[in-house]
Amino acid sequence: MKGKYSLKIAVLSLVLTFASCTDLLDVQPRASIDSVTALTTEDAINAAVNGIYDRLQSTNLYGRDLVAIPEALADNGRATNKSGRLNAEYQNQVNAHFIHWQTSYFAINQANLVLDALPKVEKMTQANKDFVEAQALFIRGLLYFELMRAYAYEPSVELKEVSKGGVPLLKSGVVDATQIKLEGRASINDVYESIYADLNNSIAKFTSANKAASAAFANKTAAQAMLSRVALYRGDYANAAKYATDALAAGSVGRFQARDNYVSAWRSANHPESIFEIQYQTNENIGVNTSLQTTYTTLIASGNRTTTGGFGDLVPTKALLDAYESERDSTGKVIVDVRRSMYELGTAGRGTAEIECTKFLGRSGQVNLDNIPVIRVSEMYLNRAEALARTGNVTGALADLNVIRTRAGLPAAKDLAGAALINEILKQRRLELAFEGHRFFDLKRLGLDISKAAPVQSIGFTDFRMLAPLPVREIQANPNLKQNAGY
Repeated sequence: MKGKYSLKIAVLSLVLTFASCTDLLDVQPRASIDSVTALTTEDAINAAVNGIYDRLQSTNLYGRDLVAIPEALADNGRATNKSGRLNAEYQNQVNAHFIHWQTSYFAINQANLVLDALPKVEKMTQANKDFVEAQALFIRGLLYFELMRAYAYEPSVELKEVSKGGVPLLKSGVVDATQIKLEGRASINDVYESIYADLNNSIAKFTSANKAASAAFANKTAAQAMLSRVALYRGDYANAAKYATDALAAGSVGRFQARDNYVSAWRSANHPESIFEIQYQTNENIGVNTSLQTTYTTLIASGNRTTTGGFGDLVPTKALLDAYESERDSTGKVIVDVRRSMYELGTAGRGTAEIECTKFLGRSGQVNLDNIPVIRVSEMYLNRAEALARTGNVTGALADLNVIRTRAGLPAAKDLAGAALINEILKQRRLELAFEGHRFFDLKRLGLDISKAAPVQSIGFTDFRMLAPLPVREIQANPNLKQNAGY
């Protein structure tokens, strides 16, 4: 990340979220500052915040898993078994699921420590304090939401007979064993209320006196956009629409791209639609085994089938590709959807050549190095379209739906209402956000089954594998923590 400082605080074993003595804040270049003086200066605070962004780059988080695993668990991605990676997730095997519990709580603890320390820091302007606080609140809310998406049910589809609630809410930083609390799982509603509070407070703290907005860092538009997403999952459609509108109106970061720029936007170092994006420096390349590029494609460049790069572990299913080619004109000819251009034939260097996703194809030609859009402008139109459709505003929903359809090269939808309108919005959501980490979570929040082609078995929404298992070591160490059903 930019502007790195050194900061290292050794933390004793935190029974709930940490295993053994570990580095709480670990930022390059390495050096040590003891825990008493670590967060007492503006430089140390800034270093700590940069350390949280570094956590988000983890393979367990946005480096791969929160982007690729939702496609493998659901019906968008098919494992090729060229390296063996993601094959178990594609088959929905027991325990083959998300594993970001510990990494998320490490980052949450870092955010808590920053928030705890801020009031005591001298020689730091209030505007700078507000900017830091806004970022820490945004990231804490974001990570609690990611924990909820993986380990708990959404409020409107909770299976109360088997649900164990939400996740533990930790709001104070831990630096030694005396501060450890064996928290149980908070209620689903309480966790959502906490996420709402963090994101609303983040929005309030992002002011014109803060630094210029950048998709590389948390920003006001990102907080509004994330609150729209959270509200959609909660079934709070009024706020889902409101905050999508706020994010779209802001215009400070993220620009909706025209059809002619759709492909080139994915070839840019920074996606111009990104409202919040995880960015990597050259020395932070995840590498050939687990980067998104190697996960999705064997290609090192579009159209170059002579040189093999990655493994292409997860490729689009026939059902997804068929969906891109499902509309025809009056002559029966398939209408070209520009989004289909993001899928092309890979190399035979790892085995049978497959049609592969090329949304992540190496930033500026640097193989296996991609910045990761977490929130794009296009999602805001889809969030608002769905929210408006579910609250009876057919005209508004159609307008937003058609922003996405016409940009793709499809004719504007007309005369849709009710279930037909919602189904079309969900279809366009699938096609627009495919291989960006949304599909499994969208099916889950709607209480829908996952349909897979034989020989892989489909799984129903009531199957316990819709939730990830909590780490066994956490269950063993904390009697107040209840494991999800089935594990």
